[in-house]
Amino acid sequence: MGQESHVLLARQPIYNTELEIAAYELLFRSHTHSEGADFTCGDKATSQVILNAFGEAGLESICGQHPAYINFTKKLILELPPFDPKQFVIEILEDIEVDDALIKALNYAKSQGAKLALDDFILNHNSAPLLHLVDIVKIDVLSLSKQQIERFAKVFIPRKMTLLAEKVETHEMYEFCKGLGFEFFQGYFLSKPQNIEGKVIPDNKLVVLKLLKEIQDPEVTAAQLTETLSQDPQMGYKLLKLVNSAAFARVQKCTSLQQAISLLGFNHIRSWVILIALGTLEDKPLALRQTSLERAILCQKLGEKIGEFSIFDYYTVGLFSLLDAFIDRPILEIIKSLKLPPAMVKALMNNQGSLGLALETAKCFQEGRLNDINEATLIKYGLDIETMNELYKDTLLEADGQIEALH
Repeated sequence: MGQESHVLLARQPIYNTELEIAAYELLFRSHTHSEGADFTCGDKATSQVILNAFGEAGLESICGQHPAYINFTKKLILELPPFDPKQFVIEILEDIEVDDALIKALNYAKSQGAKLALDDFILNHNSAPLLHLVDIVKIDVLSLSKQQIERFAKVFIPRKMTLLAEKVETHEMYEFCKGLGFEFFQGYFLSKPQNIEGKVIPDNKLVVLKLLKEIQDPEVTAAQLTETLSQDPQMGYKLLKLVNSAAFARVQKCTSLQQAISLLGFNHIRSWVILIALGTLEDKPLALRQTSLERAILCQKLGEKIGEFSIFDYYTVGLFSLLDAFIDRPILEIIKSLKLPPAMVKALMNNQGSLGLALETAKCFQEGRLNDINEATLIKYGLDIETMNELYKDTLLEADGQIEALH
């Protein structure tokens, strides 16, 4: 297999002001197995990302109906690949060499329907000629003071330019940028708890925690689970809707909770009940549930290769790793209340053990930290780059299908 195939691909969501997913940025790490050969940008790597995204599986398998933001080198802008430019946003790096040829190529791309984004914007003599061309300006808010961010907003928003705040790490920064008129947001803030100091857990979240505790109890039986769900008709309805959805293409339609458990297995149903329970928290955006579902499914798929624990344990670790963001309490406090097995606690707190390996790998994919993936350990379980890419793409398809089925 040639060097070109060694590209690890991931996506990171870009949210609008309603915290809905508006687009994805495609992230990648390209390398060979030889030492010192890692690199994260360049014509070959970018070409491979585009080929992966638009290849057999198609961009839709990675981004759904959302546009894809992709970093383009100057060479690739000058020689645009033969794909529909309306499907992606061309990200222009801040250090690109600007000349007449580049300006001409960007004008052509725009005439074909492409949108242009200026990445990691810094105002200087190099970037100035691009400002009348680009549709979106990405601002790295983590590296700037609030006063600097405010100055950018005052310059660009009156010019009808769209501002995207990247590296948004807190809910407070999201609210600040939103208040200034930023329209898009990229970062890990959704995966973090909100205002936890001195906060009393609302009744609806206490109900969810109680249900999770009951479901997670190793002594719980199928009959007890059925009894619990029968007390919440809406949850039972959503569960049957999910079981009978096109996402699972069942020939035999399930008409009762007992039948669903019999057909799909107790642990399978238990996993979905956890997801549906978290979905009842209306103060949390759908995007958070999608993130948790993707993480859970990817952990499960990695767990099928790694072994040692049940795939339900891997799935649960992925789902529970975001409980602090759902409940708005510290993760340690939640874990103590659920009385989880020691191996699961170690994974959630410190990424330890096989469960922790799967969890940290899934987080790296979701957060674009592809260089942090412990490839040397994963390859012992048959998880080479090609396999991980396939698992990741399958995860996205499954998660998108299940989220759609829940609505």
